[in-house]
This record gives sequence, C-alpha cells and structure tokens, in this order.
Amino acid sequence: MRRTIAVSAALASLLLILPILTHAAPVVTQDLAYVDNRSLSDIFGHTGLNLNIDVKATDALGSDALKFGSVTATASNGSFPFSEPVNVPLNAVYPLANGAHFTRNNLSITAGQFPDITGTYTFEVTNSSLEKVFSTSHTLDKLEVIPLPTNLDFSDQSTTPLFTFIDPDPTPNVAGLNRKYQVEIFDFDTKMNIFSSIILTSPSFSVPAGLLAFGTDYYFRAVSWDFDPADFGGAPLHSNGENRAIEYATFHTVPEPSTMLLLGSGLAGLVGYGRRRFKK
Repeated sequence: MRRTIAVSAALASLLLILPILTHAAPVVTQDLAYVDNRSLSDIFGHTGLNLNIDVKATDALGSDALKFGSVTATASNGSFPFSEPVNVPLNAVYPLANGAHFTRNNLSITAGQFPDITGTYTFEVTNSSLEKVFSTSHTLDKLEVIPLPTNLDFSDQSTTPLFTFIDPDPTPNVAGLNRKYQVEIFDFDTKMNIFSSIILTSPSFSVPAGLLAFGTDYYFRAVSWDFDPADFGGAPLHSNGENRAIEYATFHTVPEPSTMLLLGSGLAGLVGYGRRRFKK
C-alpha cells in the first residue's frame, strides 16, 4: 500500500514538473535590419539617419516571459562601428499578443558608413526562463537614403479620410529595389501604435471605418520603403526591407454628429430665446 502511494506521489510530481520541462523556447515571428531616415519632427525624437534593428517574438508563457528577458544582436560585418552584442530594448509602442517587440533605432550613422553596416544580423532572444532562440536577418546590402515624404494631406476631418503624401524621388537609386509605402497611426496622447497598414503600391490610403474615434487627435506616419525582392528572406520572418523614410502629420477628427446636432439645437434655442427677449 505504501509503495503504491509513493509511486502515485512520484507520478503526480512528475506531471507537475513536466510542463516546465517541456516549455518551448521563444518563437521569432519577424526580424528586420534597415537604414532609417527620420525627420526633425519625429515624435519619438530619433532624427536623421540611423541603423534600425528590430525583432518580434512570441512565447508560450505570454508577453511577460519576453519583457523580462533580453534581446541582443550581432553583425556579420567585422567593421561594424558599434559595440557588440548590441542590446535591443523592448518597444512598448507596438504591443504584441503573447509576445513582444524589440527595437534599437538610435544607432546614428552617415551614408559614408554604409559599407560598415552591410551584412546580416543575428538576434538572440532570451525569455525569463533563460530559454533562447536565434534568428538571422536578411542580407542588408542595397543601402541608400530615401527622401522624406512631403505634402502629407487629408481629404477631410472625418473618421474615414483619404490620407495622401508625396514621394519626392519614387524610383530607387540602387538597382534591384522596389519602392513601396505604408501608413501607421498612433494615439496622440500615449503615442501607442493603433494601426499599421499593409504594404502599399502608392502613397495613398483610405482609413477604414471603425478605426478612428470622433473628436480625437492622432499622429499619422507616412512611410516610404525600399524592398529587395531578390533576397532570400521576405515577409513575414526575415523582412527584406533595406531602407525607410518617415514623416508625421497630426490629425483631429470632427466631433460626433449627434454632438454637433445637440450643439446646433442648443444654439438655435439660444437664438430663439434672444429674439423673444428682443421683441419684448
């Protein structure tokens, strides 16, 4: 009897420990390495030309397992001008379900340093249980400075405006690249990303219904991208984005129609009351 109880207890303990022993390592869902050109009006303060290295990952234990872990990156280029491994901090602006987004976007460079940052970048993602996963980016080797988007404009102040901008030089100056576009929207107060469009073929985007709220402020980000379709990578795992340029515009939607109706009714009532008093 005692032996049966002891065996049962051992099995129960093993069943409790088994989920810990079999917990999978983090899973990288996307890695990126590209040259980023940002304007002086950048809402996050990262201006000028920078090397941007970026990784997204999920974890079976949820976002906290990654947020309390660490991410580093190592370049294949022996002339890399920064200390390695490069620490890649959490990017809380882009929340990710059951995962986390990590970005290092303040590695300031000049166009003259392009030869020193070409190559691949190997990311090491470690969760809070010290489980690791490695992922190597596409080859960053077709570098140029994309001009900043200009003439950011909205068709109206509704919650479904057409947002357009101009690419001053829409033809890439490096052979083998395709110029594409993207639109991102951020909450004005928190600067949290609330929407990222698919990759667009032209600098124009119609905001879908249900995304924006009435009487609310937002930041719109106009993005120009260079992609290398010949690279082995490609979305979604190893993004083949080579170069990017971004500019921002602030946007305020009109008040809710019912609010305007109430306001109009109130003003009409005040006008009518004033006329009656004037007649008396």
